[in-house]
Amino acid sequence: MASITACSADYSHIDGYSDIENARKLYSSLYSAEITVTDKQTGTVTQELTFCYDKSDTLSYSYFGTDGKTKYYEYHNGSEYNYYSDGEWHTLVSGDKDYVCYTRTNKMSMTAEGMIFIKPESVTNSEVKNTADAKVITMQYDVSKLNSSMASQLGLVGDLDSFSVVYTIDKDGYCTSMEQTGTATKDGVQSKVDYLMTVSHMNDIASVSKPQVQESADK
Repeated sequence: MASITACSADYSHIDGYSDIENARKLYSSLYSAEITVTDKQTGTVTQELTFCYDKSDTLSYSYFGTDGKTKYYEYHNGSEYNYYSDGEWHTLVSGDKDYVCYTRTNKMSMTAEGMIFIKPESVTNSEVKNTADAKVITMQYDVSKLNSSMASQLGLVGDLDSFSVVYTIDKDGYCTSMEQTGTATKDGVQSKVDYLMTVSHMNDIASVSKPQVQESADK
């Protein structure tokens, strides 16, 4: 999944742009949610994050990620930072090297608005479709205007050929899903990615539990 912050300029002429910008702000304002990223080509869940802020705006979260080979876990209860490596959990507290702690002002990247991708200066076409309870926005991007590292960020090999994003915005303005599709070519061989991010249980999580470790997990 790729995430980039939008530049401050007037892109109001792009259909759906204001809806996405509003959804980004709403996402950043959530006090709890569950985010799931799925590789639609394989059906594999590549990332999962469950988070909530306490009354002092300190973040607690449970995270799982995999590159398809190794699995990685993190758990933060607001004071202790735990990560799973070499077959066991390791715990760090304030003052320890590599200790991290997040708040509403010092956000974890996956809880910030940049998690909802938008780079309006690269949009070549935008289409908005309204359904009974949502708004579906499809944006096509000019790959020549995207960051040169975009292909590798998406896990593609070669030069990016195409990239599009489909956003689903609910009736309250929240982004409930974002699907990123891209293709790249190297030595005449094309590869493709299709990642779906869903956001659920928004403002409906009171506490976070340590993730259950699956076999072959490692840092």
